[in-house]
Amino acid sequence: MHKKINFYLISLPIYAILIFYFFCVISAYFYPGSEKEIINFKSEHYSITHNFFSELGCLKTNTDETNPSILKKNNTTSMVFFNTGLILIGITLIMFYYTFEKLFVLLKDKKSFKYSKFTKPLGILSGIFFSGVGFVPHDLDFGLHVFFANGAFLILFFLCVFHTLAIYKSHYISNIYSFGYLLFCFCLLVYVLLIFFGPQIGPGKMFTENELILQVVSQKIIVVIFTLAILSQVYGIKNIVKKSNMP
Repeated sequence: MHKKINFYLISLPIYAILIFYFFCVISAYFYPGSEKEIINFKSEHYSITHNFFSELGCLKTNTDETNPSILKKNNTTSMVFFNTGLILIGITLIMFYYTFEKLFVLLKDKKSFKYSKFTKPLGILSGIFFSGVGFVPHDLDFGLHVFFANGAFLILFFLCVFHTLAIYKSHYISNIYSFGYLLFCFCLLVYVLLIFFGPQIGPGKMFTENELILQVVSQKIIVVIFTLAILSQVYGIKNIVKKSNMP
């Protein structure tokens, strides 16, 4: 069990996050550009402010555009790298929270274990949804893709609440890690409200350039905060493992 905790709660998250960002850079490099006629936008490369992450995972570019003069370019290279990285993140979440409660079993931390039990089903479900985003490109089935994407972040919010409580109640892990994750919970709540009640971007939707930028940039910010929050938890768990003399 000790080796599993070291791998699934420490090593795997670090490697997965590094690989994900590396694959994102490769995907962005090979992305052939896009055009959004409704806001008169055109670019020959990936735009941090005008292209969602999911656009890196599309089979082709510009599939939301109805104007036949707008070319739909092949996006296979970017799609393979980005979706592989996203599926890896989903699998990592599943294994992280499948193992998370075992940490408190070894620490004999009963109060934290009580809350960590809720993180297991939520973590597995969240990981499945994140993987689902990668398995279903938005130009393959837009409705199902959005269902997975929005559901992943919504489930992640409730997951983070129980994760924060588990850390807060622990006698072995500093509360600074619970406060850090609590901040992430707040940021995630704001983002969840934004994707459900903010400007809606998609095929057949009317939106302005500022509304698009708001959604696109917010998505990237929450992903960065999410990965930083996970890495902070990994660091805290690593310290506990060392102090507890776990191999």
